[in-house]
Amino acid sequence: MSIPMKRFLSNFIFLCLSIGVLQSCKQSKVDETPDLAQVKTYNKSVNIKSFNQIIGTQTVGSKYKFTDESMLVETALKIKEMGSNLLKFSMHPRYCTENYGLPKNEAITSLTKLASLEPSVKRVLDMDFTYYHIWAYGFSQYTPEPEGVKDDTSQIKFIDGFDKKYEDALYDEMYEFATYLLETYNNSGKVFYLGNWEGDWHLRYHYDRDKPVEPKTLEGMIKWAKVRQKAIDDAKKDTKHRNVQLYHYIEVNLVRIAMKNPEHKVVTNSILSKVNPDYVSYSAYDATNPYKTQDQLNTNLKKSLNFLESQLSPKPNLPEGKRVWIGEYGNPSARFDDKTQNLRSIWTIKAGLEWGTPFILYWEMYNNEIKPKTGKQVGYWLITDKGKKQPIWHTHHQFYKETNRYLRKYVSLNNAMPDYDTYRAAALKFKSLNP
Repeated sequence: MSIPMKRFLSNFIFLCLSIGVLQSCKQSKVDETPDLAQVKTYNKSVNIKSFNQIIGTQTVGSKYKFTDESMLVETALKIKEMGSNLLKFSMHPRYCTENYGLPKNEAITSLTKLASLEPSVKRVLDMDFTYYHIWAYGFSQYTPEPEGVKDDTSQIKFIDGFDKKYEDALYDEMYEFATYLLETYNNSGKVFYLGNWEGDWHLRYHYDRDKPVEPKTLEGMIKWAKVRQKAIDDAKKDTKHRNVQLYHYIEVNLVRIAMKNPEHKVVTNSILSKVNPDYVSYSAYDATNPYKTQDQLNTNLKKSLNFLESQLSPKPNLPEGKRVWIGEYGNPSARFDDKTQNLRSIWTIKAGLEWGTPFILYWEMYNNEIKPKTGKQVGYWLITDKGKKQPIWHTHHQFYKETNRYLRKYVSLNNAMPDYDTYRAAALKFKSLNP
């Protein structure tokens, strides 16, 4: 055989072997799902545990528990056990009564002292959660109710106008609390969102959605929300910090009313544009629970989210992406069987993912409502009062497992996290959302 022919055959064999090796390597990268330790060898700065999984839950005012831990700690541990890296809870002067039943401490006179002196609150803030959504209500605004009475006007002081003394006190307390979070959790990777519960029930403290809003109360709530936003903005500007984030949000709940009748003033159409908060949380029952089919829910929920987004103006120094999230949705067992509860929740999750909302939060880990006449649990739960994990609990749990598998494979191939749109497109195909 001639030398040129030998060289040709040699080169041809080498080329074939090379192609085979490359194909083998490529195939292994696609098919293998490396564990977390292997992923970290690619890029130690890539932290899968901190990725925003989008779906999550919350804990406020639960009516039962199963361990010797405090209500707050037990439910936080259950949320972590389910696989979530997000905790939504309340920080409020009612910490020792209806919300969590924690021991009263006379030394706790502010949000900062609640965060630093109350052991259960301190413990959950120190837990391995990345994202915190906190209903934050100032002690400086609180007037204790008579025993056994709940009066939401006791936690806000803008009814019929917001007095300067309350305005100044609120600013100081929120500024101090924001500074505390930035300093205490500096370089932790944590992201805090400070906001309020359903704001339309603050604007209409009498719970009558048909009554015209009181002009001075509307003016007072605008000022109240602006003070909270400014205190957080100023604390961020004045406090040296890195790798910890803090934002302000306003939660709304009566959105469909404003869409049907623009003259009917609610938080959405009369406060959001005046304040332009960092984010808006939507307690979305009016856009989910009335509808019987997936198409109806999908269409109407997206319309509401679009309407909310239209109330906001561009704002610098915020992460890219949409600024409206689903802060509450739920399908109570008093109304839906277990299968339907799960299915309707999946409808909401998929609609939210399709729209591009940054969070979709189920109400809630343990049920918080009991029917007054019968004493029966209403059933806003992932785990029942009997300790049973609902199908929707398993949907969340499997979703988190699928998320982690997807992220490990993605990082192994790309040495970086996926962006939000890439992730949500993949998440919509997860088996947990397509039973």
